[in-house]
Amino acid sequence: MDGVFSFMGVVLNSSTSILFAALGLLIMQSSGVLNIGAEGMMLIGAFSGMAGSYVTGNVWLGALFAMLMSGVSGAAFAYCTIHMKANQVVVGIALNIFAEGITTTLYRILFGMDSTSRKVDSFHPAGPFNIPVYLGILLVVLISILLYKTRYGLQIRGAGEYPQAIDSVGLNVNRIRWLSVIAGSMVIGLGGAYLSLGELSFFTENMVTGRGYIALAAVIFGRYTAVGTWLAVLVFGAGETLVYRMQAASIGVPTQLILMIPYLLTVIVVACFGQKGGGPAALGTPFSKSKGH
Repeated sequence: MDGVFSFMGVVLNSSTSILFAALGLLIMQSSGVLNIGAEGMMLIGAFSGMAGSYVTGNVWLGALFAMLMSGVSGAAFAYCTIHMKANQVVVGIALNIFAEGITTTLYRILFGMDSTSRKVDSFHPAGPFNIPVYLGILLVVLISILLYKTRYGLQIRGAGEYPQAIDSVGLNVNRIRWLSVIAGSMVIGLGGAYLSLGELSFFTENMVTGRGYIALAAVIFGRYTAVGTWLAVLVFGAGETLVYRMQAASIGVPTQLILMIPYLLTVIVVACFGQKGGGPAALGTPFSKSKGH
């Protein structure tokens, strides 16, 4: 029984960074903006959190800086996709490429070519978990209330489902989407910060390693609800934890095959539920007031 509780504890801890990313994606995609650039936003958050913690010596200031910088990346994404109406998939891919390049470059400029990872102040346990683990669970509740129990949440979902109706009552669809993207980006950035300040206490180049895409799959698997997304994240977290356990057990299976488990789960989920995810009707469609779509 102790082994089960230990396993679940590791699952909760290892899935927290993905949970933040998935909840951030849920906010912005509920408003109708498709973002596959969560990988890049997480990477920006991971680097910014580490840099902020390194400079200030305070992990919470580092996390705040990560959210701020990810919010800036979200504003750039919103400008391109909402204001300029650029293809959202293309902009998301570009953001991922840009984030990988800029974080690698800045890390080498600030800390040199030395591959030794810089240790920084990280989140400390409060009971069995770090505080962000509890914060992630609380955020599931708060986002559920926001989206389904508040007027503003209705506006967010309306902007994603039927933006013409939102526009017809005098509300600004694009403003709602702007705010949703920036807020969601900040939450995603916190997920990246937890990766470098919670699961680890240092930054390594390209350390997100697909978690942004896993978060996107979790939103689809969770049917665009906060609770469903959290349960989906736990499934992926269990797969990641299983990787660690299998590697430690030395069961004779090639390491490359073991490392495939979380990504294989992602492919299976997208293949099985990608067309049945119940996403917003206007997801990925720019809104133009003059044309009504």
